[in-house]
Amino acid sequence: MQPPQPAVSIIIPAYNLEQYLDATLESVERQTFTDFEAIVVDDGSKDGTRAVACRHAERDPRIVVVHKENGGVARARETALERARGRYVTFLDDDLFEPEMLQRLVDEIERSACDVVCCDYKRISSSYEAPVRSGRTGEMSGLEFLEALLCNEVWGGLWGKLYRRSLFDGTIRHYPLRLWQDSAVNIQLFSRNPRVRFIDYVGYGYVQRAGSSNHSRLDFDYCRLYCETVSAELRRRDAELAGRADCFATLSTLRVYLTYFCKSRNPWAGDSDLARNLRRDVARYRREVRRHYSAARLALLDLDRWHALRPLVVLIVTLLRWRKSLERRLSR
Repeated sequence: MQPPQPAVSIIIPAYNLEQYLDATLESVERQTFTDFEAIVVDDGSKDGTRAVACRHAERDPRIVVVHKENGGVARARETALERARGRYVTFLDDDLFEPEMLQRLVDEIERSACDVVCCDYKRISSSYEAPVRSGRTGEMSGLEFLEALLCNEVWGGLWGKLYRRSLFDGTIRHYPLRLWQDSAVNIQLFSRNPRVRFIDYVGYGYVQRAGSSNHSRLDFDYCRLYCETVSAELRRRDAELAGRADCFATLSTLRVYLTYFCKSRNPWAGDSDLARNLRRDVARYRREVRRHYSAARLALLDLDRWHALRPLVVLIVTLLRWRKSLERRLSR
């Protein structure tokens, strides 16, 4: 006999998380909202991840463990989504839920009849916890969210959000990218212009771990691959984007390139085809770009075209980074 359909499916990809999975699953089990299934996909782990997941599944029937050969987080999420039965879907990496997170998100999505509800999060390290608030409440359209995501004004993670499962149909592609996989999925989802709701609640704990992919070196070839992947997806959805795919692709490439050249140790790439084409496209869509980027940031892009000015660019970027770090510390 098929068990009743749960309200929420929690997607948890797991690879070599023996040290962290206990805490992650305990945060799921402590949820005040109880009508969920948690699908843990053991992605061919070589440590004790499978044993930890199975131990939790034995004592809590809401936790389901799936084992597969290692294929990366994108394939693990695809596997879980194929099995998900909930009306809503949320994602959890090797992080933590606050006890009321599901309750708050479900209450809001059902009250507002929106398609996606987003909460705030906090960064957790061994020495501090720091809330990161979007500064947004209320509703926005999916295309407004997409534009903000492409300019790094809202975080692109799949986590910290509750989605209607119907958004994840067969046309969504889960690219096995090394970085920014979540953004690549969200770009596709929000191209459909769903209704989005923000709530002022810090519900997700983003645990900072040394050696994670987010702290790995950012090489230029990967940036180019990612930009090409996203641009192709946007152009595939040009009709849904009301003909704005090229503009959105420019915003995406600008964000990635600024991220690359603002890392002072990266080699200069100001004479690359990507950089030259980007400066051309930024000029073409200058009005849209200026809504999201300051004149100083755009000036850095112009200065970066000359190799001789690289030291000046590095100095300005370093000062901006120090200021941002100081502001973050003072906000704790």
